[in-house]
Amino acid sequence: MQGLQSHPHLCEDCQSRAVAAQQQAEADERERQEAEEQAAGQKAGGWLSRFRT
Repeated sequence: MQGLQSHPHLCEDCQSRAVAAQQQAEADERERQEAEEQAAGQKAGGWLSRFRT
């Protein structure tokens, strides 16, 4: 497991929770960026703008 190396000072249970929290934060950040891009696309040209790429 990747978290075992990234958090060597934590017990195994806490390492698992820390890794899960980090992965959730990364997923949340990706979703936020996608939402911003979608909102920017809607402002730029409405619903047709997504088909121009």
